[in-house]
Amino acid sequence: MLGFKNKTSETADAEKDAAKKNPKPKRSRFVKLLTIFAVAALVVYSGVIIISQQAQIAQLRKESDAINKKITAAKQLNDEYTRLLSSDDEAEYMEKIAIEKLGYAYPNERRFYIVNNSD
Repeated sequence: MLGFKNKTSETADAEKDAAKKNPKPKRSRFVKLLTIFAVAALVVYSGVIIISQQAQIAQLRKESDAINKKITAAKQLNDEYTRLLSSDDEAEYMEKIAIEKLGYAYPNERRFYIVNNSD
């Protein structure tokens, strides 16, 4: 061997020199794994956010339905009161409310209430 190298040893030496100079394969593998992990974490986070928002939307819809039912009941009660106050029996209705609910009485009138003592 007179100092001549064959082609296979030259290419092997060139690959070794390139591997020493360029350690990218290990680094790019790390970057690739890090990128895959980041994308997976982003997908999981997005899924959790979407599910929590759907649950929040369902809760708000239930609350909205309950409030709408209360509004409907209040409107019906308001319509009933408006009808009673605009009718011919307005004075009679107001007298009934004043006596029964508010405890009013005419001057010099005595009201007696029956109280049951079941103790």
